[in-house]
Amino acid sequence: MSFLVIVAVFAIVQFWGPVTSLHRDQWWQRWAGQVNGWKLSAEISLLLQVLVPVLLVWWLLALVESWSSWLLLLISIPMLLYCLGRGDFTPWVKGYLEASRRQDNEVAAEYAQRLGVDTDPLNGWADLHRAVLRRIAYGALERMFVAIFWFFLLGIAGALLYRLAVFARDEPDNSEAVRLLAARLCWLMEWPVIRVLGLSLALTGNYMGGYYALSNRCFSFDCASEDALESMVHGALNVNSSELTQEGITEQEVEVVQPLLSRTLILWLCVLGLISVF
Repeated sequence: MSFLVIVAVFAIVQFWGPVTSLHRDQWWQRWAGQVNGWKLSAEISLLLQVLVPVLLVWWLLALVESWSSWLLLLISIPMLLYCLGRGDFTPWVKGYLEASRRQDNEVAAEYAQRLGVDTDPLNGWADLHRAVLRRIAYGALERMFVAIFWFFLLGIAGALLYRLAVFARDEPDNSEAVRLLAARLCWLMEWPVIRVLGLSLALTGNYMGGYYALSNRCFSFDCASEDALESMVHGALNVNSSELTQEGITEQEVEVVQPLLSRTLILWLCVLGLISVF
């Protein structure tokens, strides 16, 4: 059943794009604000902000499953869509690429900022391309791959746990201590996904480059998610460290990274389908 939900969500996202009408997060913001008003420790605040809604959803879905598996299937599809990343990611990437082809640095910088790039310290197109490539890779991880991975293992509770941890990490009204703990939780949930994704990128891109990058980062526990994923993407695109030093990332790498990630997502669907069958 999990595989059917993932396929349905994949089809919806491919044909209709992100279902932004489901991405209404005011309920969580109100809950987080109420928890912050209680002046609790960072650990207790994070548990209340993240774990309480997850446990409530898990309990409700367990009740639904006891009534009807088909009803659970129908409910799981919009709930997994809710657990995906926010924002109109693909049009932003397309807008950036179109601007870069025109050499319109102002519009390109605007789209890069929408993708989450801090453009102030960047100098030239090579730096901007590299920062955008990095954000595209992490955006795909945060938006789709982590949610699918944990949904397949733990159901909606796993996917929702990650999404709420991202909310807590990015919530400006949270204290720095809460945001740091939430970032750590995100890192822990992303760690295994990045390693599986790194192998997948090697299979769908340049195998030797991707495998070499994966082997260097596979058992690293002191590396940020974006850093580990960036090196694996570079390897799968056959961009080595000397080329990055001498020439930097070009527009070509930015153009091919999304097809690479799309092929990887399809590979994941095929593997999950085989796991479900056997």
